[in-house]
Amino acid sequence: MIWKHFLPAGLTILFAAPYTLGDASDEFAGRGQILVLNTTNIGSATPNDRIGCLNKHGMLTLSDCAIFTHSDGIPHLSTSEGGCSFQNPRMPTNEDSIYGRNTRAWSCSDHAKPDGTPVSETYYSLNGLDYPLICHGNLACYYDIVANPSPSNANPAPVWGYYWGSQQMTAPPGHWQVAWLWVQV
Repeated sequence: MIWKHFLPAGLTILFAAPYTLGDASDEFAGRGQILVLNTTNIGSATPNDRIGCLNKHGMLTLSDCAIFTHSDGIPHLSTSEGGCSFQNPRMPTNEDSIYGRNTRAWSCSDHAKPDGTPVSETYYSLNGLDYPLICHGNLACYYDIVANPSPSNANPAPVWGYYWGSQQMTAPPGHWQVAWLWVQV
């Protein structure tokens, strides 16, 4: 009965695996900066993948990194400019994306819904990752930027949610799939 020899090793791997994985989800709290990582795999993303950060308006910049506040209330993520979301009607849409063409770029401002209530979206980090990568919605842990960004602090670039489907399995042509890394300050 060969299975008797492999069963203990298999059980050890099965039960020990959850304890050997990283868990940085508790680090997504308080105040921090959001770094933008060029990655298509959140499981292997590291700070070395950094291509920039988000400024106080929620846009990609090289070094004008804003301080964000993560809270349990509304707004869930904010800067000195106000709450952050993908719902600001003044932001550009992602015209290059088949599935995201009607979605707005992320922004942080004092914009509100037409009825005057504050705009809020929920952001979180997944358990089991080595770094606190920021997700939103239903396991939406990737974002979309124009490829080869050269944003300056004076000319930041928009960031959209990442959408895909059967007609577009990757980022739109000329775009990169990226992730957001929370760095506590």
